[in-house]
Amino acid sequence: MDKVFVFSKSNSVKLACEKSLYLFLNDYPNGQNQADFYIIAYLSRVLSALDKRQLGSTHFELYSNDESLISAFEFQCEQLGSICQSIRTKEQTVVPLVKPNVPKVQLAEDKMLKALTSPRSLDPNFQKHLGLSKSDFGKAITALTAAQKIKRCKNAKKKWVRC
Repeated sequence: MDKVFVFSKSNSVKLACEKSLYLFLNDYPNGQNQADFYIIAYLSRVLSALDKRQLGSTHFELYSNDESLISAFEFQCEQLGSICQSIRTKEQTVVPLVKPNVPKVQLAEDKMLKALTSPRSLDPNFQKHLGLSKSDFGKAITALTAAQKIKRCKNAKKKWVRC
């Protein structure tokens, strides 16, 4: 289930959000960086409410050109091991309301690469740890192997590492 949170003080954005059933948040103080602080606080609250399995299967996206906000956003996601992506917009004031579809296999590949920090067996326990279906897990292994992003260990053939 996708959830879209929109942080804005604009009434036209509010109307667009209501039509699309997006969660419109405008209850932060006016002033420089107040929306940024609110976004990071809200993100932190959502991240802390998720368990480890949910963290591994949740993908957060931020649409912004604000490098300080992007840095804080990515830091918070990485602290708890959640997958995130920052999409820079062409104009500072434009915030796309439609989230692009990221293929499930790409998300699975990202999770696997992030979690494969040391030699590890690609077994059902690892699959469950990542919160992936057997099908997505297998497709990710195939895609990462074909792209030469993972390979078997030379010393332990049952374990895999990043290339």
